[in-house]
Amino acid sequence: MTVTVKVDAQGRVVIPQAERERLGLPDGGALELVSTPEGVLLERRRQATVTSGEDGLPMVTLDDAGTVSNVDATQAIHDQRDDR
Repeated sequence: MTVTVKVDAQGRVVIPQAERERLGLPDGGALELVSTPEGVLLERRRQATVTSGEDGLPMVTLDDAGTVSNVDATQAIHDQRDDR
């Protein structure tokens, strides 16, 4: 889906309601702005909990179903490793 949005004088962008509903993004929800070589990417933030499995490997559990960025998953694993 491609939608053209405008940036107002304060730098705000309005995300259409249908897209917010599709993403499960509540009012006041947080998005991360990620710079890419092509431009910017907005990603919905999710809370992740990292625990150790019986085999000692880290297990990432998300508070809600869906995808999580590789950066967030990697950071959660590093944080869990560094807490030992």
